This record gives sequence, C-alpha cells and structure tokens, in this order.
Amino acid sequence: MLKRIACVASSLTLTFAAAAHADDIEGEIEAVDGDNQTLTVQGITFHTDDSTDYDDGLSSFDDLEVGQRVEIDFDYDGERHMATEIELDD
Repeated sequence: MLKRIACVASSLTLTFAAAAHADDIEGEIEAVDGDNQTLTVQGITFHTDDSTDYDDGLSSFDDLEVGQRVEIDFDYDGERHMATEIELDD
C-alpha cells in the first residue's frame, strides 16, 4: 500500500512539474524594442518574427505598447523565447 501511495504521489509531482513549464504567459508589457522586434513581459524578453500571430485588436508588432496587458503563447528553443501568438488580455 505504501509503495502504491508513493507511486501516485510521484505521478502527481510529475504532472504539476510539467504544468510549471507552460508555454504561455500573461502580463503587462514592460518594454518594446522595434529594432530587434522584441518585447518584455514579467522580465522575459520575447522575440517575434513574420510567423508571430497577432489577435484581439492587435494586427502587428507595431500595435504593441508599454503598459498593455497581453497573453503570449511561445516556444522556448533553449536560448530564446519565440512568441507564436500575442493577444490583448482582458
């Protein structure tokens, strides 16, 4: 029985650990760098490119402003956070 409880606890730990590595974030834009096409949210710099999708009132990188609340879906390639989608957060 104790072995079974340990197994269940281990599974739950792995489930919650995986959730901690989510690929989206919400927060206020702290900085926008038009030269490098990056924005900063919660201290993390997100890179954008031609494949970044903009939704909910945003149509391009040029629509981003410091102070806006956004939700960013992203991929992390081991070196940088690539924004795949950026939308205004209500």
